[in-house]
Amino acid sequence: MKLRSNQILQHIKKAAQSNSLMPLYIVSGEDTLLMQEACDQLRSGARAAGFSERELHNVEAGYSWNQLLESTNSMSLFGDRKIFEIRLSKPKLDEAGKKALASYLEHPSEDNLIILTIGKLDRKTQSTKWFQALEAKSALIQIWPIENHQLPQWIQQRMTSKGLHPDQEATQLLAERVEGNLLAAAQEVDKLALLIDPGPVNVNTIRSAVADQARYTQYELADYAIQGNETQALRILSFLQNSGVEPIAILWVLSKDLRALEGISAAISNGQAAAKAFRDFRVWDNRKQFFQKALNQHNYKVFRSALIEAGHIDHSVKGLIKADPWIGFSNIILMLSGTLKNNPFPITEGTS
Repeated sequence: MKLRSNQILQHIKKAAQSNSLMPLYIVSGEDTLLMQEACDQLRSGARAAGFSERELHNVEAGYSWNQLLESTNSMSLFGDRKIFEIRLSKPKLDEAGKKALASYLEHPSEDNLIILTIGKLDRKTQSTKWFQALEAKSALIQIWPIENHQLPQWIQQRMTSKGLHPDQEATQLLAERVEGNLLAAAQEVDKLALLIDPGPVNVNTIRSAVADQARYTQYELADYAIQGNETQALRILSFLQNSGVEPIAILWVLSKDLRALEGISAAISNGQAAAKAFRDFRVWDNRKQFFQKALNQHNYKVFRSALIEAGHIDHSVKGLIKADPWIGFSNIILMLSGTLKNNPFPITEGTS
């Protein structure tokens, strides 16, 4: 049978009541966070159904599947029901694994529940006889990745589950900040749940909460820098430096914005509509005014120069050159404000 991740708890609760739990649950996918949370739900539901012990098997080179068969056949010292969690380091089962699971499923014990986590299963694997035989006696939970356009809705659902009710701009702000990293998104939501009282959430609510926790962040630095507000940007830069923020964290945010600005500027100069360029480079609505201000003030060569400076910062952080990354950040801020016009890294017309 096939299960969606949002059906796990309801399925286990209902199956436990009718004593019809599947002997094997296969969790397949690539996203670490979503896989982990699906397994968490399985474990939670199984514990509620009386499975109080847990045994972990990491299948790596040299693993003997006889270990699993011996464990599933042995009685618990206290007669407790047991969860066996099998984690595969590769996305495919070897022959020994196929035979071991097939052998167990011929006479499974109702006191055992096996959770098998495996990488993304392709159609070819799912169409094989051995897998179809396995699936016929188990539940398959396929974890699909969250696409960029789905991320705001995913964040909204996650916040809602914690009593927070964000508006569209609030979810877009968080989605833009984490840039597709689900683990980072989950951490941001968890942090906000601690800082904000349950109820409506907008952009100002989020920014106020962040300001209460840490006066400034690299995201505020980027916003002020691309708007050309050098006074505020330099003030935030000084705060971040004194607060012990790692340069690489600032560099990641600034470089992402600079690459988008350079690409949008070049696209518009080649005749592309601004709206399409903003969509192509995934600029959220709440930041379009910042980007537009920078685009009105500079051409792509300024953004390219700033990116070259960012490259020097990257080399300095990695110890490849002797340079102060904080001076590099100051240079980028001054370039974007128009104060540093005599750029030490000029771009010629032929550069692409």
